Amino acid sequence: MGTFYALGVVKKFSAESNQTLNEANWKEHLNERLDMEQYTINFRDNAIEGKLKKEVFEKNIKDFYNKLVTITNNELISIYFEDSGTDVEKYQHWITGMTVKEHSPHITLSAEFAILFIEGKVAVEEFSIEPNLMNWLFRHVDLSNPLSGCIMTDIVG
Repeated sequence: MGTFYALGVVKKFSAESNQTLNEANWKEHLNERLDMEQYTINFRDNAIEGKLKKEVFEKNIKDFYNKLVTITNNELISIYFEDSGTDVEKYQHWITGMTVKEHSPHITLSAEFAILFIEGKVAVEEFSIEPNLMNWLFRHVDLSNPLSGCIMTDIVG
């Protein structure tokens, strides 16, 4: 198969901290990477789990693909939408992770994302900066679409 670059919407995630955090602390740290308003969340002292609200994907995925087509100037990017539509469970998925915060507290995030597109064969098996960069850019750019706060990238395969 090989390794490929993928971009997707985080369907569900879990995060762990080396310290006990309250709900406000969790939201403060994770909201930098994922729009917490788009998820149903279960908090525990040193862990959190979130699941994308079904209606967020259903109501916004078509517009999000339209924005990706505009950004990339490439209609082929929406082929997965043509096949899978508005049901997030019909999309291929991938599990990835990142360190959200290195120190005080140390927070690691594991996420399962619905793959919106795969591109090209890549010669590396792991990126460290690019996934963080793309995640942050999508989270903080105003695309007027709530799914932009739910994006992660990774090398799949």
